[in-house]
Amino acid sequence: MTGYREYTMQPHLEIRRIGPEFFAYSVRAGRAPARHGEEDLGSLEHCLNDAGDSLGHYFSAVKVSLDGLFLGSYDVNQLLRNPTRIAVELMSKASRAEVAHRAA
Repeated sequence: MTGYREYTMQPHLEIRRIGPEFFAYSVRAGRAPARHGEEDLGSLEHCLNDAGDSLGHYFSAVKVSLDGLFLGSYDVNQLLRNPTRIAVELMSKASRAEVAHRAA
């Protein structure tokens, strides 16, 4: 069927900075209350990998926010295969957003 596009629900991975290099996360699906992952996981890469491992069985993509700032949607497999690259990208996007916010 031409023009058909499958729309699937994307969960929301909400990552919180607890310290300079220390993070925790929760996952929300739709309007349901957030389900917490392991608290105080440590590195951003570990949070991404752990969330990807949990979500990969059920979802192909996930919306990601860091400290309340939405930073985009990511393929869950990429969270597993390359959490370091995704972490660098997220931190870069968050940094640019902070600079833009201060300049406004």
